[in-house]
Amino acid sequence: MLLAHASGQTTHRTLSGINAMELLINDLVKLGADRTRLRAKAFGGSRMISGLSDIGMQNANFLREYLQQEGIQLVTHSLGGTLARNIRFWPGTGRVLQRMTDAIVQDTAANVQMPKGNGLELF
Repeated sequence: MLLAHASGQTTHRTLSGINAMELLINDLVKLGADRTRLRAKAFGGSRMISGLSDIGMQNANFLREYLQQEGIQLVTHSLGGTLARNIRFWPGTGRVLQRMTDAIVQDTAANVQMPKGNGLELF
C-alpha cells in the first residue's frame, strides 16, 4: 500500500508517494535505464473491503498524475474496481496477462512495438 494521500496529511502522503517513485526510477537509471524512454503499465487499486477508504483509487490517481507530470507514458492500465487481480508480466516482451476472478483479460497493448534499448521497463 503506497498510501499516496490521506485526509489531514495530504502533503506528507504525497511527498511519500513522490519519494517512493523517485527511488524506483533512480534505481532503474542506476541499472542502465534511460529515464526519457521509460513507459509504464499499471494494475491494481481495487477496493477489496467495503466500508474502508478507497486508498487503491487514491493511489491510482496519484500514479496517473505523477506519470503525466514526469512525462512517462502510461501504455496500459487496469485500475480500481472491487476484484482482485493476478498479474503475470514478461519483461522481455512487455506482455501482461491479468486474471480477475474467473475471467482472463489480455493486455491490449501487448502488441505495441517495444523500443530498442536495455530492456528495463517501469510498470
